[in-house]
Amino acid sequence: MKVHVILVRTETSGNIGSAARALANMGGERLILIEPRCNLDDSAAMMAAGATEKLKSSKTYPSWSDFYRQEGDGLRIAFSRRGGRKRKVLPFSDILAEIAEPQNIYLIFGPEKDGLDSSDLAFVNFTCHLPVYGEMASLNLAQAVLLALFMLRQRWPPSTKPQQLTSQSAESVQPFYFPDELIKKWLEAMGFDVSARRSSAYLTLKRLLLQNLPTRHEIQVLEAILNQNIRKLNSTVLAAKEITDNSGDISSKNI
Repeated sequence: MKVHVILVRTETSGNIGSAARALANMGGERLILIEPRCNLDDSAAMMAAGATEKLKSSKTYPSWSDFYRQEGDGLRIAFSRRGGRKRKVLPFSDILAEIAEPQNIYLIFGPEKDGLDSSDLAFVNFTCHLPVYGEMASLNLAQAVLLALFMLRQRWPPSTKPQQLTSQSAESVQPFYFPDELIKKWLEAMGFDVSARRSSAYLTLKRLLLQNLPTRHEIQVLEAILNQNIRKLNSTVLAAKEITDNSGDISSKNI
């Protein structure tokens, strides 16, 4: 299993350095930065201490869309304490106990002040919270990274012989893909208004699919089903329109 830590819009370089050190402590793979709001300066290097290689090899993406175009499939777990009527925030320990070991796992952490927002959580599989037993409910960003990695490694310790990707398996890793636009197109063909801010049909379907961790093959099967259904719906609409038009022509001739 390859463990990656994603820091989103991080504001303090020292937290990035500390996260790199935590990643090295726990046998993690890569540190990924999305739209960072600070530079990797001396403070970051100082907090990384002996883990400067993790810091130097970190990957930066200017946006989520760039991330999804480049990164492969994997389990994406975001950390937040802000739940909502349509956003379940589950204990991280519960998720670890229920899921099978993934090939890639991405642990996602938001900025220090505001945390992750709804756009950050659009394509995650689970939103989780970490255990806190004192009166202070929020954790420092770097502490949260270390705690999450520790809990993950207690569940799945690193292999004594790290698995190396062969050239064949490396080529087979494809960027993450989710048929978001196709689902919207299908719902619109069914008569749903997906432009509504709280389109429950669309959001519910997306949540169900992401939380059930579909494989690439399952997504391809879903795409085939949706495309076939869209074609059938469109042909039905065209046939009904032709009948209506023909009826109008016959009526006008009778007049």
